[in-house]
Amino acid sequence: MMTAAARDIRASGARADAGFTVIEVVVAALLLAISALAILGLVDSASRSNYRAQQSQVVSDRLQQEMEVVKQLPYAQVALTAAPAPSNDPTSPNSRVSGAQFNVNRTGAASNWNLVYNGGHSNETGGTLPTCSADPAKCGKVDPGPTPFQSGNVKGQIYRYVVWEPQASCSNCAHEASSDSYNGQQVEWFKHVVVAITLAQTASGGIRNYQEIQGDVGNPDQGLGTGSGGGTSNNTAEPWTFWLTDTPCNLPSRQSVSADHLTHNTLGRCSDGLQTGDTAGAPDLMLTQAGPFDNGVPDSQAPLYDYATDVEPAQNPDQDKGVQETVPANTVGGGSCLTDISSSPSLQTLGPTPQFYLHKWLSPQIPSGTGTVTLDGRAELDLWTQTINGALQPGKICIWVFSRSVSGGTVSDTLAVNPATGTTYFAYSKTSWDRSQWVENDISLNLRAPGGGSVQIPEGSRLGVAIAVERQGTCPVSGSCNGAGLQFMYDHPTYDTRLVVDTHSQLPF
Repeated sequence: MMTAAARDIRASGARADAGFTVIEVVVAALLLAISALAILGLVDSASRSNYRAQQSQVVSDRLQQEMEVVKQLPYAQVALTAAPAPSNDPTSPNSRVSGAQFNVNRTGAASNWNLVYNGGHSNETGGTLPTCSADPAKCGKVDPGPTPFQSGNVKGQIYRYVVWEPQASCSNCAHEASSDSYNGQQVEWFKHVVVAITLAQTASGGIRNYQEIQGDVGNPDQGLGTGSGGGTSNNTAEPWTFWLTDTPCNLPSRQSVSADHLTHNTLGRCSDGLQTGDTAGAPDLMLTQAGPFDNGVPDSQAPLYDYATDVEPAQNPDQDKGVQETVPANTVGGGSCLTDISSSPSLQTLGPTPQFYLHKWLSPQIPSGTGTVTLDGRAELDLWTQTINGALQPGKICIWVFSRSVSGGTVSDTLAVNPATGTTYFAYSKTSWDRSQWVENDISLNLRAPGGGSVQIPEGSRLGVAIAVERQGTCPVSGSCNGAGLQFMYDHPTYDTRLVVDTHSQLPF
C-alpha cells in the first residue's frame, strides 16, 4: 500500500516529466512576439528613413532641372502663363500668393513682389506684359502649376513663380525713364524665379514640408548703351552663351563623354591636340549649343564620369567626378590668381604639375568676313562645383576671360581687365564651399580691355576662359592643405557650366 508521502513524490516527478506548464509557454510566446514587433519596428523605421532620403534626393534633382529649364528660356518668355491662384492651405506654396504678389520669404519678415505673368504689370517698362495671343514670341512660357510629376515611386506637384525684384546697387546702369521706381529712385528690375515641390503623402514618407529653390534672371538688354560691330549697330544687346565641354578645341564639334579619363592638359594651343600629363595640349572647347547630350545620360542622372583620374583624393578615390582642381603646391609669385596664365615660367610657379591647378576653354574661331565681335562688358559664369571628398572648407577661385589670336604659331592672349580691382583676374570665394551636392554659382563679371573700353574678339581669334583654385582662401582653417580643392562639373544636361557675355555685335555662330 502506497503511503501519502510516496504519492506526493510520484506526483512531483510526473509534473517534472511533463515539461513546460501552459503559463510558461504563454509567457515565452509573449516574449517572442514582443521581440518580433521590436525588430519589425526597426526594419520599418529604416525603410521609412531610406524612402524619405530618396524623396529628398529626387526633389533636389527635380528642382535643379526645373530651374535650368526656366533659365534657358529667352528673357521675354521668363514669365508665368497666368497668375497663380492663392490658397488658404499653409502647406501649399500658393499660400504665399496675395493678389498679384508673391512673398519670396518663406519664413521671417514678408517680402512681397509683383508677379510676372502674361497680361500683368511690367515693373521694367511701367506698362503691361504681352499675352500669347498678341505676341507669341514674347509672352511667358512658365506654367505656374501645380504640375504633377513622378519619379519611380516618388510623386508630387511642382509650383513655379516669377516676380519682379529691384537691383538697387547697380552703379553703371542706364535705367529706363518709364520703369517703376523703388524707394523713390529709378532702378534696374530683374526677374526672380521660385520653384517649389510638394510631395504626395504616403505611409512610408509621412507628411513632408515642401522644398523650393530660388534664382535670378537678369535682362541682358537693360543698362547697356549703344554698341557696334559685325556690321550692325542697335540698342539691343544679346547674351552670347557658351557651354563648356570636355572636348579639345582642335576638334570641330563636341564629342560625347563616355568614360573616365586622365586630366586634359589645356595649357597649350588648339593645334597641339589632346594631351595629358606634362605635355601642354589643346584647351577644351566651349560651344554656343548645349549638347546634344548623346551619351544616354538623362537630365536627372547624377554626374557619371571622372574627368581627372590622375588627381584622386586620398579617401574615396572612386567617388570624385568632373575635373578636380587641387590647391597649388606653393604660393610663389603671390598665388594662382596672380599667375600669368599665358606664360609657361609663370605657370610653373604653381608647382610641377600646373595642369592640375588651372583649366582653359576656348570658343571656335571667329569666321573670316563676319567682323570683330565687341563685348559690352557684362558677363556671367554659371559654374557647378562642390568640394573634393565632401570636405568642410572655405573656397576661392580665380577666373580669367581672354581673347586668343595665333600668328605664325605664336599664341597671344589678351586678358580682360576687372575694372573694380584693375587686375586681369576675377576672384570668387565662399567661407564654406558647397560639399554635399553640386551647386551652381552665378558669378557676375565686368569685362574691360587692358587700355579701357570694350573687349574685342577679332576675326580669326577665339574667346577664352580659364579657372583655377587659389591656395590662399581654399585651405582648411587648420590642418594640412593636402588634398584640399574643388570639383568642377560641366558637359552634363543638368550640371551645364556656361559663360554668358553681352554684345551688340552680330553673332558669328
